[in-house]
Amino acid sequence: MNRLIVFALAAVLAWGLPAVAQTLVEVQLVTATALKLDSQIRLPSGSYRAVGQGVGRLVAKVRGREGFSSWEAYVAKGIARNLRNAYVHQVATSFAAAGYLLGEQKTFEVGQEKHTRYVFESMDGKRALLYVIEAPDALVWLVGWSR
Repeated sequence: MNRLIVFALAAVLAWGLPAVAQTLVEVQLVTATALKLDSQIRLPSGSYRAVGQGVGRLVAKVRGREGFSSWEAYVAKGIARNLRNAYVHQVATSFAAAGYLLGEQKTFEVGQEKHTRYVFESMDGKRALLYVIEAPDALVWLVGWSR
């Protein structure tokens, strides 16, 4: 009987560990801070960073993109998609720490997607746009800098 309980407990633990490990890896990637657009602003990077022609298609969805360039795009899917608030909080905190204040925030629906636009402004007139797209299967966030 004791062997059966030990076996059952071991099976339950072994079954749950991959999910916990995946979540821990995703959280660590969320907090990765390798990319620096402004010397003090750090954005999540790692496997979430989008590159190539797909970035142009994502930027084309941004309302009010005129006046912004040097776009960086990130895409989170699966369990990581549910960490929207953590992504936005991390980026907003990084902007605030670098002296950028939130000047504008607007949310609107575009088909099945929810778009949120955050404009940050620094005391020396620099502006940055954080644009978040919540799609049914992915979370996309883009950052552009004023020209």
